[in-house]
Amino acid sequence: MKVMVGIPSYNNADTIAFVVKQAAEGLKRYFDGGIIANADGGSSDNTRSVVLNTRVPEGVEVMSFTYKWPIPGKGSAMKELMELAKEKEVDAIVFVDSDLRSITPEWIHSFAKPIMHGYDFVAPYYIRHKYDGTITNNIAYPMTASLYGCNVRQPIGGDFGISAKLFDVYLDNEEVWKSDVARFGVDIFLTTTALAEGFKVVQTALGLKIHNPKDPAASLGPMFNQVVGTLFMLMKKYEEKWRSTKEISDVPILGKLEKKEPEEVKINLENLKKKAKEGFEKNKPILKKILSRETFEGVEKAIKTFDLDDVLWSHVLFDAAVAYKEGLLEKPEPLVPLYFAKTADFVEKTREMSTLEAEELIGERAEIFLKEKDYLLERWGV
Repeated sequence: MKVMVGIPSYNNADTIAFVVKQAAEGLKRYFDGGIIANADGGSSDNTRSVVLNTRVPEGVEVMSFTYKWPIPGKGSAMKELMELAKEKEVDAIVFVDSDLRSITPEWIHSFAKPIMHGYDFVAPYYIRHKYDGTITNNIAYPMTASLYGCNVRQPIGGDFGISAKLFDVYLDNEEVWKSDVARFGVDIFLTTTALAEGFKVVQTALGLKIHNPKDPAASLGPMFNQVVGTLFMLMKKYEEKWRSTKEISDVPILGKLEKKEPEEVKINLENLKKKAKEGFEKNKPILKKILSRETFEGVEKAIKTFDLDDVLWSHVLFDAAVAYKEGLLEKPEPLVPLYFAKTADFVEKTREMSTLEAEELIGERAEIFLKEKDYLLERWGV
């Protein structure tokens, strides 16, 4: 089996050597070698030099290039890595993030081996701190699970195994790569496309995920726009796929699940609340326009108390998806303060909980979104 490890990067000189070493060891140990390819966004910190100067075992080829696709972003890097994988005629590409501190050689085996056994898309299943992955926990996971009926816990996890069968599906329409799919929308695009197009999907247990997490209020606004915008775009495309979904089916998890407490991720709660309130006031006119009256009134109360329950939150996202479909909402940006409010709500409610206890609440959220799907269908229309 011929395997390529693809590593998108931008100014990751301090972390990428470790990722390359672990990936190279995995390729050598489990596949007798392979290719490591780094697609860089024009780093100014010698990221590419670090990649090319990292010592790897014999039989592992290391490449690094600056991607040419004109839109800067992770998706552009992954697009060109898949094009290279096609050219090299590999059987599978394993994508890993360039800031991982918990990657081991076994990760490469865990992502690539299932493809040998007939799976096409391998999603990561790792334990993350309860405050890591707030866009995943509040939006990407419950929306994906309830819409497409597949319990993929990390639909935007960043690390994936992809079979050669999927390359043409992802690269088929160049227009899609001119959207936010070229940026942070790429992960939800990869996962949703695999699910909606009926490819064989599995999850692989990877233990703890340790990387460089981001504080939601400080740095996740642009990522929110790109992920949620892509999710809404795909809802329009795959409407016929998700309309009839009535249950959430388990997706197999390969490997041993660990029950550990990850290293703490700190969130500036006061800053979240401040930005939620300020942003809500600023975006009131557009929110009043895109949300139903009942939803808007619920949100107006929730912004004062930061008690934003999952039913109301599902209605916020469903209303926004409808507004996006109808052209009333071009970008999801007005929803960012509500995402901050929902994150603050989750922090308040899980203060005394372990990560595993908080995980149960996140699982329940997906089921609540499924129960509220009739609301979405009624608002969506024929």
